[in-house]
Amino acid sequence: MPLRTTRRVRAISLLAATAAIGSATLTSPAQAVIGDAVADNTYAFTAKIQIGDGDTSRACTGSLVDAQYVLTASSCFAAAGQPAFPIAAGAPAEKATATIGRTDLTGTAGKVVEITELVPRADRDLVMAKLATPVTDITPVLLAAAPPAAGETLQAVGYGRTADTWVPDRLHAGAFTVEQTDATTVSVTRDGGSICKGDAGGPALRETNGKIELVAVHSASWQAGCLGSDETRNGAVETRLDDIVTWVQQVRALPDESQVASGDFNEDGKEDIAAFYDNGTSPEGKNRASLFAFYSTGTGFAAPKNVWNTPGGFTWSKSKLTAGDFDGDGKDDVAVFYDNGSSDTGRISSLYTFTSNGTGFKAPRKTWTTTGGFNWDVSKVTAGDYNGDGKDDVAVFYDNGSSDTGRISSLYTFTSNGTDFNNPRKTWTTPGGFTWSAGQVTSGDYNKDGKDDIAVLYNGGKSADGKFISSLYTFTSDGTNFTGPRKTWTSSGSFNWNASKLTSGDYSGDGRADIGILYNRGTTTEGVHQSALFTLTSDGTDFAAPHEAWTSTGSFSWAASQVVSGDFNNDGKDDIGDLYRSGTTADGRRIDSLFSFTSTGTDLKAPIKHWTGSVV
Repeated sequence: MPLRTTRRVRAISLLAATAAIGSATLTSPAQAVIGDAVADNTYAFTAKIQIGDGDTSRACTGSLVDAQYVLTASSCFAAAGQPAFPIAAGAPAEKATATIGRTDLTGTAGKVVEITELVPRADRDLVMAKLATPVTDITPVLLAAAPPAAGETLQAVGYGRTADTWVPDRLHAGAFTVEQTDATTVSVTRDGGSICKGDAGGPALRETNGKIELVAVHSASWQAGCLGSDETRNGAVETRLDDIVTWVQQVRALPDESQVASGDFNEDGKEDIAAFYDNGTSPEGKNRASLFAFYSTGTGFAAPKNVWNTPGGFTWSKSKLTAGDFDGDGKDDVAVFYDNGSSDTGRISSLYTFTSNGTGFKAPRKTWTTTGGFNWDVSKVTAGDYNGDGKDDVAVFYDNGSSDTGRISSLYTFTSNGTDFNNPRKTWTTPGGFTWSAGQVTSGDYNKDGKDDIAVLYNGGKSADGKFISSLYTFTSDGTNFTGPRKTWTSSGSFNWNASKLTSGDYSGDGRADIGILYNRGTTTEGVHQSALFTLTSDGTDFAAPHEAWTSTGSFSWAASQVVSGDFNNDGKDDIGDLYRSGTTADGRRIDSLFSFTSTGTDLKAPIKHWTGSVV
C-alpha cells in the first residue's frame, strides 16, 4: 500500500541520530540501509550536521545550496517534543556545525563551519541554515525546477544509521522510487532498504543532462531494516523543493549585516542616513551588496530607497563605509575603503566613491588605489574637510606595528581633488605608545576654525581599584597636518570603552562639534536591555565630562544599534540616528528600525521610531 503523507509516518526527530545511542563505531565502512557507501569526493555538497552537546546531541544531513547556506530538515533543530515545523527563525538554540565535502568523516577533507542562523519554512519540514563563513571551494548543488513524477527513481544520500552501525563514518546513497507527489511532500520507497536516523535533511537527487539536481530532502521514514528497528515497512516521506526555488533564491539574497553613514545626500538642508547591506553570494558564488538611503522629511525619514546594488563582485565584508561631500557640489557622497587582497608588493587597498546625483547615487568608481603596501585590516576610516577647502577628505587611523617604545599608530589623509583622492600622506605618527586597537575614531570641527579635526576614544584599561579608564584624544588639523594627540577628557569614574559606540555632531548648536557615545548598561535579570546616550560638549579646547543626555526606560539594545549624527530636522543642532536590528521575520528576513534622538540643545529626546521593516 502506498505511503500517504496523511499517515505522517514517524516524526523527523526520529531521523536525527542522537549521541546517546551513537557511541559505537566501525573501523571500516559498512553497507548502509539507504544504499552503498559512496566513493571519495562524491556528492561533495552533502553536509553532516551536528547539533547540541551531551545528551541532546544529534546528527542530521544537509545539502550546500549556496556558499553560505545549507538546506536541511527544520525538525533537526526542533526542541524535543515540539513539532517538526514551523520552528523559530534566528540563531539555533544549541550550537550546530556543518561538515561539508568530507565523504569519509575520519578524514580531514572539506570544511567544518558553524551554523549561525536558521531561516525556516512555515509550511513544510525545511530550513535554510546559514554558515558563519562562506564555503567557496565546494560547488553547491543545483535545485530542481520540475516536480518528481510517480515511478521516477531518485538517489537518496545521507550520513545516517546503517543495518549494523549506529553512527557510520562514511556517506552512503541508494535508489528510491517515487510513489506519489503531494503539495509539499513526496512519498518514496525502496526494496531492501530504508532511510534511517541521521539521514534527516539529506538530499534526494536526480540527474538531468549530466547535471545533478536536488529534488527533495528526507523528512520521515518507517526505518525498516535500520539498526535497532523492527519495522518492516520501507517507505519514506521527502520534503518537496521544486515549487519553492524562488524562496530559496530570496533567502540567498537576504540582507544581513549593515554599515551606516550620514550626510545631506539630496542637498535639501536636512541630513539623511545611508545603509550599506551585505546581500550574501549569488548562485555563481559572487559577493553582493546594496546601498539604501533613508531621506529625511524634516519630521522623520522616508522608507529606505534602494539607490544601488550589484548582482556580484562587490564584497561587503571587505568594505568600510564613510560619507562626505567629496566633490564639493553641496551633496554628500558615500565612500568605501576596500580590501583588494594582496600583490607581490603587499596588501592592496582602494577607495570607491558613490557620487550623489541628488536622487540617488552613481555606481561606485575607484577614486584611489595602491599597488601594494597599504593594509586594509589595520585601517580605521573617517571623513571630514581637514584642509578647509570645501571638499571632504578621507582619513585612516593606521596600525604601523611595534617599536621598542610600544605600538606605533599613524594618521594618513587622502585629500580630495574634487574628482579623485590624492595618495595618502602621513599627517601624524607616534614613535610608540599609542595603540591602534585601543582607539575608536571620528571626525568633527571641534574648535570651530573651519577645518575638521579627528578624535579618538581611547581604552586605558583598568585602574588599580578596578575602574574602567577611557580617554578622549583630539588631533587638531592645521590645514596641512594634525597636531599630536592631546588628551581633552579622561574618565574620573568607571567608563567602559568596550561598552561605547562613538559618533560626532554639534548637539548644542554652537558651531563646535561635540562627541556622542551610545553606552551599554547591560541587561537586567528579566532580559531588559539598558542603554544610555552621553554627550561630551566641546568648549573649543577641551571636552566637558560626559553628560547623560538620555537613558532607556524600556528595553533598548546597545548591541543592536548602529549610531550616526546629523541635523535631521534642519534646526541647527545635530541629532543622533540609530539603525536598529529589531528582529527576524517568519521567513528569516532581517527586520530593521530607524530611530532618531532629537537634540534640544542640552539633552536628547527619547528615540522616535520613523520606520521599521525589511529592505528589499
